[in-house]
Amino acid sequence: MNDATVNMIRKLKDGNGQYIWEPGIKSNDTDTILGRKVYTTTCMPTAKTGAKTVAFGDMSFYWIGDREGISFKRLNELYATKGQVGFLATKRLDARLILPETIKVLKMK
Repeated sequence: MNDATVNMIRKLKDGNGQYIWEPGIKSNDTDTILGRKVYTTTCMPTAKTGAKTVAFGDMSFYWIGDREGISFKRLNELYATKGQVGFLATKRLDARLILPETIKVLKMK
């Protein structure tokens, strides 16, 4: 989830009136919701109607394929008028969820 969604969830309480959000006490502890670690990313959308805002589950089944090597291209002409040299770098990556049943996504109503 993203930071804005976290701010909304921090206000939620369970049936006993206890907050479901538990901040990490020490500097190396992560925050938790109902005992599960919470990770934030700017790639997840903010909580609004129809948005998929929270992914929950075992992320070890989300595999990232990393191809070896990075290709570089030197761009002399593009920056020649300013006496500069530019570089363009590309790297091939791919990702796939191997077992879709291990992750659930929360879609807002």
